[in-house]
Parts: sequence; structure tokens; C-alpha cells
Amino acid sequence: MPVPLESLISEQEIGGRIPAIYPALLKPARGDSSYGINMNAVVYNPDQAIEQIAYIKNELGVTDILIQEFLQGVELSIGLIGNPDSGFVYLPILEVDYTDLPEELPRILSYESKWIPGSEYWTKIRFREFSGEEETKRLLYDSSARLFAQLQCRDYARFDFRCDAQGVPKLLEVNPNPGWCWDGKLNIMNEFAGNSYRDLLEMILAAAQKRQC
Repeated sequence: MPVPLESLISEQEIGGRIPAIYPALLKPARGDSSYGINMNAVVYNPDQAIEQIAYIKNELGVTDILIQEFLQGVELSIGLIGNPDSGFVYLPILEVDYTDLPEELPRILSYESKWIPGSEYWTKIRFREFSGEEETKRLLYDSSARLFAQLQCRDYARFDFRCDAQGVPKLLEVNPNPGWCWDGKLNIMNEFAGNSYRDLLEMILAAAQKRQC
């Protein structure tokens, strides 16, 4: 499974370390809802990297920092409902639409995009159904189904990918318990399929009941 190049700055590490490849994404190694990811999280040179590492450590109090290759292609989410033994509902693939985001802001789902109403990350980012080639869609669905089984997810899960400059999808994250709120990615994908929010909840509950039988 292709993944971004990455390395970890751990709490036990004595010497300093900065990215070897630019642009790079710097973020807390653990966390939720884009905590610690801001407009300065994408760095383009060593000076910016040192400054952002200091911010994460000193301002956020985070000691374990992930240095990750910043992928510059399309960002995609795949939603599956069901289980390997009973089969899956494959929701339409979601693409993050950064078209309206000002050029000076990096194309990322930052903390502001989720928690700061009125910010440009909040108001300018949209989600749309991915219209890529069927071969790419099948690759993403097949990869997600394998990950679902191998990581022993249950009933529903979301898989986030981003393509590199050559268009190769790389796995960013597996969400075994993604939010199923009405305005979350999972329900947005569900709406792409023409379903209601009630339909989504019923499908998840039905998958859990079928697994228990």
C-alpha cells in the first residue's frame, strides 16, 4: 500500500532533525480533528521547518512530531459500510475541492477548516464527488476493502488518500470510527448516492446487527 514518505521526531530524540524532502507537512504524531495543523504546517525550506517544529513543541506542548512528504495531488475519502463476511456498501468517493482557496494558503484540511467559522479554510473549501477514472476508483475501493479486513474494522470506516504529483494515490489515514454526524464526510458521501441521513444510520445499524447474528 503506497504511503507518503515520513519520519518521526520522538520525545526521546536528543538531536534536532528537519525534513530532507520539501515541501513537507509537519504535524503532531497523535491527535484528532487536525489539531496542530495550521497554514504554516506545510514547509518549503529548513528555516520554516525549524520554526514550525518549535511552534508544535513550545506552543502546543507536543513532543512527538510527524514529518511527512506533502502530497500535492487530489485528496480523496472512501467510505465503506458493512463487513467483509457480509459485503460492503461502497459510497461514492469524495474529493476535497480547494479551488476557491487563496493561492497563498496550502491545500490542507487544517484546524481552521473544522473549528474556526469565518476563516478562509472554513468558507472556501468544498466537497464534491470524485469524477476520476474508473480504474482509479476501483483501486481505491479494493485497497480500502483490504485495509478494512486487515485492520479488523467493524460496520463502517473511512479511508483517506491523497495523490502525489504523478497521480499515484497514497494512504493518509484509516478512520475505524469516523464521525457519522449529519455534516461529516461519511454522510456527504452518503448524500452523493442519493440517500438521506436516516438511510446512513440505518445502514450502519443494520451492518452491526448482521455481524452479531
